[in-house]
Amino acid sequence: MSKTRVLFIVRGFPQISQTYLKSELEAIYDDYEVRIISRKPSNVPYRKHYPFQQISSSAEARDIIHEFQPHVLHTHYLNQLDFVGALAAETGTPFTVRSHSFDTMALRPKGLKGKLRALVWRKSPQYKKVAKIRRNLHWANHELCLGVLGFPWARPFMEGAGVERSKIIDCPAIINYDQFHDTSPNGEGIMNTGAAIPKKRMEDFIELARMLPEKTFDLYAMGYRSDDLQEYNEKKGGAVNFMPIVQPEDMPAEYKKHQWLVYTADFDLATVGWPMAVAEAQASGTGVCMPNIRPDLKDYVGDAGFLYDSIEEVKDIISRPVPEIMRQAGFEQARRSDIQRHKHLLTDLWDKAASRA
Repeated sequence: MSKTRVLFIVRGFPQISQTYLKSELEAIYDDYEVRIISRKPSNVPYRKHYPFQQISSSAEARDIIHEFQPHVLHTHYLNQLDFVGALAAETGTPFTVRSHSFDTMALRPKGLKGKLRALVWRKSPQYKKVAKIRRNLHWANHELCLGVLGFPWARPFMEGAGVERSKIIDCPAIINYDQFHDTSPNGEGIMNTGAAIPKKRMEDFIELARMLPEKTFDLYAMGYRSDDLQEYNEKKGGAVNFMPIVQPEDMPAEYKKHQWLVYTADFDLATVGWPMAVAEAQASGTGVCMPNIRPDLKDYVGDAGFLYDSIEEVKDIISRPVPEIMRQAGFEQARRSDIQRHKHLLTDLWDKAASRA
């Protein structure tokens, strides 16, 4: 029996900070006939990745669709809807979308404070990107769109922006649980990881390191503003070790070196979603501290971590070992994000499309 053919159309593959996509591909690659095309070069690529083709135009994508004859197109991020939706309509090919935090947070209704901030924000490059997402959301309601996978907390934002309720599929975060699950003892270090962008507020991690000079603080900052952060760290006394880029397959061993993950975020922006690093750390036996920026994070972190209201609170928390009851709860909390448990939310859509072809 022939496999269902799926054409991934993504931006910036293979980007080391986009391991959601990597975990998704690993979970489905053997069961489907997959091709991957990338619209842009990656900022920081990882080494071990599936074959892909770089394209520079929709015409190239159309040629690949006509040659490959996929049963379905698949993309990540709502900001790719205009490109993929137009291709789907032109070729008559169904498509699916996995949304993330950046793109769905952009749809949040703004209060008075947010509206005032938006007046300034309209001059920023990010404003055009968000406006583009809103302008092209109509593709999510197109008859060829099989569904938009999104975090449960993102549903109200998407519905409020006009996406039909029936098109939205609630889906947890994604990790390759078996890759990270390890109940053996952890090391003593303190870590933080992620793309070095303003919403991550990694400066707070540097400030925390200054409060606990007896501890080892390791920052796995990827690309973007890493140089600025290193300069800030040096001005503050150099208490944080900036770690070299770690390939995804080597990351489980890095978690095991650490007792705590302190995943920082900007309280004012509050645009960090459900970072996979939290679930990966929990699966690795590493304790988790994360800013209490939104109520939904209690569902994600559960009883297997701490939500803090200021970085000063974290000092006392990480000065002690991770409570064993919390560490054990972390293994089960992380299992909720195992893609093997919920990949069917996506593949059921693909299989149904193939059966109708």
